[in-house]
Amino acid sequence: MNLTHSTWLVLLFPYNLPPLRCMKKPYTFISLIIPGPKIPGNDIDVYLRPLIDELYELWENGVNTYDVSTNQNFQMNAAVIWTINDFPAYVNLSG
Repeated sequence: MNLTHSTWLVLLFPYNLPPLRCMKKPYTFISLIIPGPKIPGNDIDVYLRPLIDELYELWENGVNTYDVSTNQNFQMNAAVIWTINDFPAYVNLSG
């Protein structure tokens, strides 16, 4: 297979929504677009570092967030539950 260009997306989905909503388009967040022309390979960590740092901050310290349904602020924390990727991405993410 001869590929002339490769673009990678990193998508985020909120899993604190009902199952029928969490994977819908309005709730899909494009966190990163890694442009080609080649795959990032082992250099993918350069692109992922800001996302990892922010997710770490959200896990450790959280962020004050407004809940419109209760009209109150609350401390929100975030975690990576899993990753879903094809085999080339799996190889690069696993080192």
